[in-house]
Amino acid sequence: MRRRNSGYSILEIMIALAIVMMVLAAATTFFIGTIRQYKVQTKIVETNIEGVLGLELLRQDLESLGFGVPWENVTVPQDKSSAPFFNAFSAGPMAVVSLNNPTSGTVTVNASDYLVIRSTRVGMGSAAGKWTTLQAGGGTRSWNSNEEDLDRNDRVIVISPTLTHRTLVTPGTGVLFSAVAGYAPVDNLTVTNIVYGVGNTNLTFPWNRADYYIDTTSLPVPQRCAPNTGVLVKRVVSQVDGTLATPLPLLDCAADMEVIYGLDTDANPLTDLVWSDDISGFSADAIRTQLKEVRVYILAQEGQRDDSYKTPSDNIIVGSQPLGLWRDFDVSGYRNYRWKVYTIVVKPRNLAN
Repeated sequence: MRRRNSGYSILEIMIALAIVMMVLAAATTFFIGTIRQYKVQTKIVETNIEGVLGLELLRQDLESLGFGVPWENVTVPQDKSSAPFFNAFSAGPMAVVSLNNPTSGTVTVNASDYLVIRSTRVGMGSAAGKWTTLQAGGGTRSWNSNEEDLDRNDRVIVISPTLTHRTLVTPGTGVLFSAVAGYAPVDNLTVTNIVYGVGNTNLTFPWNRADYYIDTTSLPVPQRCAPNTGVLVKRVVSQVDGTLATPLPLLDCAADMEVIYGLDTDANPLTDLVWSDDISGFSADAIRTQLKEVRVYILAQEGQRDDSYKTPSDNIIVGSQPLGLWRDFDVSGYRNYRWKVYTIVVKPRNLAN
């Protein structure tokens, strides 16, 4: 009796291999798509975290505008220099001002706004933002905290405040905290002077100033960013020579920044605010008395390029349509990127006593 050897034919093997290859191809496609989406979502999360951290610093700086800035007896040189500096000094130090969509003279991207804030808090030195009271006889108040108390070698200014005045009583170049007793009030019946920490070096002007704009030259723009974007930065004006210090990155892949101001032009709190995107023609006093709200809108890319995604529109609104101040930002050439508009709303508390 002859036995027949069993086995697979070449055709059966080829069919089986084809099925296996199709399954592997489907699994590979699914795996690659999953990895790609994971990378996209990871970058989106990273962008949102970055936005929370960087823009929180900007919000805090906006809230501090005018903090420790004297109004009277300011005779020191203005904190101005060549481009991209913006001279924010009109009948005194302007606590905040911006260039509205400048087309020349700055390094902003896409003619986005260039923002200037004056406040002792916006400096980068350890003394910046610290303060204490100075009473007759030279006594100062201690907060019993190394993080809040001024050091004897910190450079400070002393201001004599009243309801309508903030008079600088120290030289504009400041004094050491150890020497503030010589600038104490005559008595405590009328006023208690205030000591503001400014820096840890000799001062050129009795405040700190920080500029905020979208930059493409001072810092490298990440490769994942769309070609029309830059890095939103904070740059403090140096007390040594008036130049811009090393930029501090706040937000990557930023495409536009728009700033608008809510103004009380009739001194009537019951009437609606008047909104403007340009207060560069205001005096320092007008800003102090009229400015009630500042809004900053920042358009930035979320995550990285995603060829499977397309923005719903060719234009994105940056600003406020209800307030009549906005910009239609054209993203028609960058519709494979996700975009987000961050909004910061601040009511200044340090413009008047």
